[in-house]
Amino acid sequence: MSSSDAPGTAARLRAAGPGDAPVILPLVHAFYEHFGYPYVEEQKARAVQELIGDPALGVAWLVALGEEVVGYAILSFSFSLEFGGRTAFVDELFVVPERRGRGIGTAVLGLLEEEGRRLGLRALHLESEAANTGATALYTRLGFVDYHRRLLTKRLAP
Repeated sequence: MSSSDAPGTAARLRAAGPGDAPVILPLVHAFYEHFGYPYVEEQKARAVQELIGDPALGVAWLVALGEEVVGYAILSFSFSLEFGGRTAFVDELFVVPERRGRGIGTAVLGLLEEEGRRLGLRALHLESEAANTGATALYTRLGFVDYHRRLLTKRLAP
């Protein structure tokens, strides 16, 4: 699947398979470093393999420009009474720093929306860091609505 919504970009998504973990993991590490999130390689490797191996959980995609992998995107599936059925959370969307500012993220979000419709999803959810006003403005322009709710999380022990 590809898009040429942004001038000079033809971003496409390629569903990740079991052999793609070595390609995704360095990108995941860069994403976590960028935001200062804790990163434990073994945990992330296990989670990526679990996601790739079970289509009921969601989908991991590599973001490519031609043959060059420039990022990744992950949709995690859920179900919502409020939205009338199956939904997905854009769990992570990352474009390498040297390729940002060229419309790739915008194109990828459009592709994720197309994929969501193809998968019969009722809604896409995402979160944005409060200080990341540029990303929040982009998401709003693309039709995402801020319901002025807070996402609260409680980690559960394995």
